[in-house]
Amino acid sequence: MKLSGSKKILLLGIILLIIAGIVVVALKGVKVSLTLQQHETVKVYIGKKVELKEFKNICKEVFDNKTVSIRENEYFNESFTINLETITDEEKTKLVEKINEKLGTELAVESLEINTASNIRIRDIVKPYFKPVIISTVLIIVYMIIRFRKMSAIKLLAKIFGIIILTEAVIFSIIAITRVPLSPTIINLMAVIAVIELIVYINKIEKKK
Repeated sequence: MKLSGSKKILLLGIILLIIAGIVVVALKGVKVSLTLQQHETVKVYIGKKVELKEFKNICKEVFDNKTVSIRENEYFNESFTINLETITDEEKTKLVEKINEKLGTELAVESLEINTASNIRIRDIVKPYFKPVIISTVLIIVYMIIRFRKMSAIKLLAKIFGIIILTEAVIFSIIAITRVPLSPTIINLMAVIAVIELIVYINKIEKKK
């Protein structure tokens, strides 16, 4: 099948984008979200109900431009965990002072529960997806061989998996180049895109039959 001029340019652009993504990963590695890196966790027990937004505002004053992730530890909004790369003694003191000032508490620096969380390897993030993907792939192959046995199912399978792999490679390259942190949410989104592509392609084939 011959490609038109515009399609050739598009294909060349895609190839260059993927190559650029590979180069960035080779030189800088994959950037991951804060909670997947080695980082500090600071657990703060307030002892009274505090809205998450209010606590985030306090942290913003303390940690300024640092990347910080905050979550509630319980339903009653009395305890929070702060995730950040590092925390200094000065920041610990300032955090406690700000909490006491804004919330009328009497916390001490010693009340902060601080731990170091180790980094999570990318293969450990992806590992839970291996078994479901393999099972799904086998079921799809069997279905397509039976359903489209008169339409050269092997060629159809090669084409659809080629399209999906190319799409995922483009998305991953864009993520790598723009240095968007890789997270479980992005991995799930990529999986959803692959499933949507598969459904759309099979639907097109069904209509042509």
